[in-house]
Amino acid sequence: MGSNSVTNSTDINQALAKNYIHYEPSRIDYSVNSFELELIEQTGSSVWKDVFLCSVGIAVPCIINALDDCAKLSSENQFLTTNIFLNCLFGGLGIILGIISFIVWRKNKSNFGKIIGDIKNKPKFEMP
Repeated sequence: MGSNSVTNSTDINQALAKNYIHYEPSRIDYSVNSFELELIEQTGSSVWKDVFLCSVGIAVPCIINALDDCAKLSSENQFLTTNIFLNCLFGGLGIILGIISFIVWRKNKSNFGKIIGDIKNKPKFEMP
């Protein structure tokens, strides 16, 4: 009885020491070197999307305010007021900055896709 319990505890300890990886045969793994990781990090951390959203978020209310102020002008006072001018100025600058940042953001996103495509198109290596 004593020898049998030692064998059982030894077998249990050996079984617990083994690690298993559940591997799916249809899964494809890609290797990435440190240079590619740096490229992914630099390309993925783009601030242009934030600039686009911020500039559009400023431009739209400014243009709405300018249109509202234009509608409130009386027929005898048809001159451009400072409020209308500043709202149109900031709205126009926001739209221009938004368009530029959108173009740069989309270009960076396509570069990001190119880097990932290059990683996926690496030659295949069969694991032993």
